[in-house]
Amino acid sequence: MNEDNKNLNQDVADAEETGHNKEYFDLAGKKVPRDSVAKNNKERDPEDNQAEKKYTDKDVDDIINKKYAKWQEQKKKEISEAEKLANMDANQRIEYERDQLKKELDELKAQNNKSSMAGTARKMLSKEGVNIEDELIYNLITDDAETTKNNVDSFIGAFNKAVDTKVNEILKGKTPYRYGGQNKLTKAEILDIKDEDERRKAIAENLELFE
Repeated sequence: MNEDNKNLNQDVADAEETGHNKEYFDLAGKKVPRDSVAKNNKERDPEDNQAEKKYTDKDVDDIINKKYAKWQEQKKKEISEAEKLANMDANQRIEYERDQLKKELDELKAQNNKSSMAGTARKMLSKEGVNIEDELIYNLITDDAETTKNNVDSFIGAFNKAVDTKVNEILKGKTPYRYGGQNKLTKAEILDIKDEDERRKAIAENLELFE
């Protein structure tokens, strides 16, 4: 038994010696150092090297912390966008309320301006001896002072001309006809006349309907 062990040990020693003394050659037949062959074999086995890499507790903590920090940053961006949208909605509400207030003020200003224009127009008419209803006066005025003045002047001219015509017809003993040759032109029909000059002329020729 001891002899067998002795022989086995000798075989192992011989194998190791053979491995150490083994020569290597490249494709060209040149001798290659054994250390160079071992280095090349190691480079050809990256998976074996990778398998040897181990993660420590600190490495794991660092990975977790980085991922958590990234998640927190994403959440901050989402919250910031949500707040921005909420602020935009609030700004829109403020802008809407401001526009509504401006609209109401503009309407009030227009009404005051119209009332002022009506008062001025009434004075102009009274100065020429023309007295008509407010409904007619509001048909003459506009938002523009110059246009209102022109309308009033035109109405006064048409009124005076109509009065002169009626007076002359009466003096000649003729029965005056209403505007357009119609015997029964109503107040509503006169106000419905689209042409401003024609409407003023019809009013002037049928003043009794507006007294």
